[in-house]
Amino acid sequence: METELLGVPSTVLTTQPFVKQAKTMSRMRGDPEYGLAIIEHPIVTLTHEELLDRARVAAPQVISNLVDQ
Repeated sequence: METELLGVPSTVLTTQPFVKQAKTMSRMRGDPEYGLAIIEHPIVTLTHEELLDRARVAAPQVISNLVDQ
């Protein structure tokens, strides 16, 4: 979110349990509609292939957040 303040289009990648916190932070920063890319939790224990699967889910969300802003 800090890079948005510098004029660099950005988005936040978060896992499902942290969506509420991410939305609260964006609201506190003055942008309640800030784009989030939301993936399943957890990620720390995943294999490389499982992480790629999460990235495949996140990528369209990230692109949409960056292009549609």
